[in-house]
Amino acid sequence: MNLCEVDLINVYRKWKRNLGVFRCFFRSSPFVSLKTYDDFILDDFRDELSDNLINKVLNNYKDDYFTIIDLEFDEILNLSVKLNNEYNIKPILNVNLLFNDFGLIGTKRNISNLINCGLSLKEIKSSKYIMIIPYERYIENINLLQVEDKLNNQYELTDEDLPESETLKKLNYKGITIITKEKVKDDLMSYIEYMKKSIDVKLVRMD
Repeated sequence: MNLCEVDLINVYRKWKRNLGVFRCFFRSSPFVSLKTYDDFILDDFRDELSDNLINKVLNNYKDDYFTIIDLEFDEILNLSVKLNNEYNIKPILNVNLLFNDFGLIGTKRNISNLINCGLSLKEIKSSKYIMIIPYERYIENINLLQVEDKLNNQYELTDEDLPESETLKKLNYKGITIITKEKVKDDLMSYIEYMKKSIDVKLVRMD
């Protein structure tokens, strides 16, 4: 299937469906930007999710702790399908990426997975949620002078991208569990340090 054949509105709606109070963290940016992306043949869906990751997520998931996962884009997309379809946990896709043919971040494989995983999502209604964030939203220590032929479409998380402690408490969450790589991104670490002042935060690093 080619990108131009995809009903992007349908894919967008599948990801957004039944997010409840967390709809405000879902962004249309990736889907809107794909309308002007050059056409190409999408990769077939490949379930390459490791047992280690799914076990780590499930072992650290608690209903009264809001879970945020910050890992590689393709990894979190595959994880979303697994959690949604098999464990009745609704993924909150938190991606503010503008795809561009010349962008520093955002690959054709990312696009293929975003679409294929979205189409694979079963419709569920659940009180269980996990927020997923792409780790490669920006490249650390990059020299922009060496990539002048690329569009700098990197982005960092802002205050509007993540839930406040008061909001979570009103929703009966006791704390936050964050699952990410050994090297925590600076923007996420700032959020962690801020949230620690008012709510319990558990940081789980992937091996």
